Amino acid sequence: MRLSKLIGLALTLLIYSVSIHAQEQWKKIAPPGASFTVTMPTVAQSVTRVVPLSATRTVSARVLYSVAHGRRYAIASFVRTTDDRVPALSNFPEFATAMEWSLISAEGTPGSLTFHQDLSEGSTIIKQYHLQLGEYKGVARFIATETSLCALVVLGADANDSDARRFFTSFALGKMNNDDEPDVTNVINKSGGYSVQELPPEPWPRKAAPITGGVLNGKALSLAKPAYPKAARKNRDEGPVRVRIVIDEFGKVISAEAIEGAESLREAAIEAAYKSVFTPTRLMGQPVKVSGVIVYNFVAP
Repeated sequence: MRLSKLIGLALTLLIYSVSIHAQEQWKKIAPPGASFTVTMPTVAQSVTRVVPLSATRTVSARVLYSVAHGRRYAIASFVRTTDDRVPALSNFPEFATAMEWSLISAEGTPGSLTFHQDLSEGSTIIKQYHLQLGEYKGVARFIATETSLCALVVLGADANDSDARRFFTSFALGKMNNDDEPDVTNVINKSGGYSVQELPPEPWPRKAAPITGGVLNGKALSLAKPAYPKAARKNRDEGPVRVRIVIDEFGKVISAEAIEGAESLREAAIEAAYKSVFTPTRLMGQPVKVSGVIVYNFVAP
């Protein structure tokens, strides 16, 4: 009897320890350029996806994903626009209709979305829905403020799930986060890869490629000037170096590769490209990634 009680106590302590450890893994996310914070069970994966709004219209959007314990947590955020530009992103009824299409119609996965409850507070509209996507049950919450629209989704759980409730209730509107280097509580994995099981599926699986912007020197808010490298002095290397770059939704260079020019000048050009800042680009009112070229002209001293 005593041994049985000891074993039971040990198992209880183990379960409690695992539970506490799991709770400590949740991360507070404050995406740069967004006006909200949210808590997710793992480091968030930040990706750009094509979100269908209807049978004929799509829009690029930044989506945050987190997968843990058989559940997928997702947030798609949009800048609110006017009716003459993108009707689906101009008011809540249009937005809710567009999100229903994007979740249960666009990719051919049979599903359903049914209204659950109205959680609106003041001028902020918040409505929650029961979601069924293929074999997965879930919960969706659509939020509209004067300047933004958000769709929060949990797949693999229902509205009574404690982790789903924690995710939804942690969402908080606030000032725009302009931190270039978020602190440890605002962790986002921008590389696009993470070691978790890819189930349940992504609600918005279509990847969005950066739009092409040609030569981007003229769009720079701050175009860093490369130093003339010591390695180039011996042969007095000079001339243009072309650097292919990708700029994120907020004007920061996230990828740079020298594609033309003297080898001895390329590294300096790449370093300067990463230090440059550009005007954010919008498509249909939404911030998007841009690919293009910076040209640096080196002159031997």
